[in-house]
Amino acid sequence: MKKSNKKSRKTRSDKFPLTLHKTGQYCKKIKGKIYYFGTDKKVALQRYYDQAAFLHAGRATKPKSDSFSVKTLCNMYLDYQLSRVNSGDLTERYYADQLKSLRLFGKHIGINRSVDEISTIDLQHYRTKLLGKYNSSSGVNLNIAIMKAMFHWAKKNEVLTHIPNIDAVSKVKVVRKERPIFTSHQIEKLINGSSKQLKAMLLLGLNCGFGSTDCSNLKWSHIDFDSVRVKMPRVKTGIDRDLPLWKETLEAIKLLQKRGEFVFYTTQGNLWVRTIKTISKDVQIKYSRYDAISAAFSKLLKKTNLKTEKGVGFYTLRRTAATLAARSGDPFAVQKLLGHADLKMATTYVQDVSEQTTELLTIHESL
Repeated sequence: MKKSNKKSRKTRSDKFPLTLHKTGQYCKKIKGKIYYFGTDKKVALQRYYDQAAFLHAGRATKPKSDSFSVKTLCNMYLDYQLSRVNSGDLTERYYADQLKSLRLFGKHIGINRSVDEISTIDLQHYRTKLLGKYNSSSGVNLNIAIMKAMFHWAKKNEVLTHIPNIDAVSKVKVVRKERPIFTSHQIEKLINGSSKQLKAMLLLGLNCGFGSTDCSNLKWSHIDFDSVRVKMPRVKTGIDRDLPLWKETLEAIKLLQKRGEFVFYTTQGNLWVRTIKTISKDVQIKYSRYDAISAAFSKLLKKTNLKTEKGVGFYTLRRTAATLAARSGDPFAVQKLLGHADLKMATTYVQDVSEQTTELLTIHESL
């Protein structure tokens, strides 16, 4: 019998059943809805096969006992969040916060413990632990928010059929305290004692409410020299900022040498604020944020012999700028300056404008 010379043609069933989504996850559209199965090709395929009969039948998902471990849940969620980092939908800095937070959560709850064993009391004890670990309410609330986000994701994406009573774990009430801002005399000393780059950053902090990350991410293309404005979205919120530049700010920027697309580079040619990725011996990925601007500013405070309260740093310039803007009486002006999506958030940066405004009015005039 003669063998056919024709190559065997692959049928539709021979093809890999999943599609690689732009987020890095393998997915499949079934009955008009997209289901995601993870970033690992083999694991995603197995997850799909486990659920296929139920999904194609129109049922929500295969019945689960929610008996897999806390470690498995955390890893699944972090795997999803890492895919968002790779697609540009999430910053590496926030992913690093999530990684650190969920490691703390797993350590307290027990990484090998079944998810369905987590009780409301366990979550309340975790909140108590956070209160003892962090001095600020923001630190406690960030960890609570990350934990809740993971369980909401698990429920929404049908990873879990039931989640613990996370609504019983409340965030800590934020007590607003008056925080220090810089006086005109202090700012004058800082500017006179700074390098060309740091001087431009200081003025951007005062003029535009820029933090260290804003300064580090500033590109030449963001600056419109004709209209004397800076047009730059805030990475954290995605809010567009179109702000006028002071004459002094523009002149300080013009003195800088162009070394690339970004305005500011360190002497080593790196960005001033960057995320460093390291892999340990046990193949644990760790992200750490290095802020050279804050470090340089701390050195400047010592150099100028300025005696400041604890917690005063480069970000204090942003608070000073917000308080200066508040004298207009328009809270929306403060919101626009800071690039906040929530007006309530913008007001937390504004300090007492009754006594401090008089001092601040002379800041720009004295530059």
